[in-house]
Amino acid sequence: MSSTNVMTVLIQDREELKYFSPSKSMKVIELDNFNETKSTPNLFVLASFSGLSKVAEIVRVANNKHHLRALFVREDIDSKWLPQVFDQANLRIMRNTFIHKNQELPQRVINAWLLQAQDVLIAEAIALRDHLLVFSCALEKLEISFDSLPALKRIEPEDWPNFELDADGSYLYWKKADIHLDLDALRCAVDPVWKQKAEAIKLSHDQAFGQAIATLRKQHKLRQSDIVGLSARQVSRIENGEGTKLETLELLAKVHNLEINDYLEAIANLMTDVSSNYITLEEKRESFSDWEDLMGDPQEIEVKYHRFTHENQNSGDHN
Repeated sequence: MSSTNVMTVLIQDREELKYFSPSKSMKVIELDNFNETKSTPNLFVLASFSGLSKVAEIVRVANNKHHLRALFVREDIDSKWLPQVFDQANLRIMRNTFIHKNQELPQRVINAWLLQAQDVLIAEAIALRDHLLVFSCALEKLEISFDSLPALKRIEPEDWPNFELDADGSYLYWKKADIHLDLDALRCAVDPVWKQKAEAIKLSHDQAFGQAIATLRKQHKLRQSDIVGLSARQVSRIENGEGTKLETLELLAKVHNLEINDYLEAIANLMTDVSSNYITLEEKRESFSDWEDLMGDPQEIEVKYHRFTHENQNSGDHN
């Protein structure tokens, strides 16, 4: 990350200090040591409700200069006092303001910006009546009707609020319906142009994924007709990029005498013809030296990506 893109995390709320460590890409500064308001282009401020007035002037100046990326305010007093707290600090609740109770939200958003993945990871989400309200880590707001996507239609109304947000913001998961949806899939519900682009990228990815499946099968000296539980025609369709589901991948893994994660890792290692529109996680790692400190082993992340993508992005009678 270039010097002009270095992030600064300003911490008034000392409860947050233990969760953030400085690196080449991120400065972590306590409020008492901060005097760089005019020259801080990528500023994240972490304050408590009770300490908000202490950072109010910094927040105003940074926001007016379009330097403030996010203001995180931790609820250390009853949230019913939120309007009065902001009024006392002479601040308004801005679109880049996050109210939170624990460190998960600021960590998720700041890590996304460090990875330059703020446009593809989810910050938070909530079900409101028949709509899903989603905020990306870049502060983009999406309002999605539960009848706008086939996957969302499969969720019973009483289960609409019962989802989990993946720790790094990769997807929302409805356990009862066994549905994962990432930000790209959710954008497709509200943006036709994005849907066309996403479908083109997915097609390119599925073709590369299918070619890798074929290559691994041949390396194991298996024929298409050797896959127990699948016909040769079904295997051919998968290898030609038609897409598949997790259950089918488990059948393929079993015939190769591999656990599913080992199989997906082998496939990921064989994928070389990736669309120029798709930035791989390995490329992210090469451009960001602190990857493992933030997110763990990149191969494990890559395996997770393939698993939830192929588990839920396909529908109909694909096998």
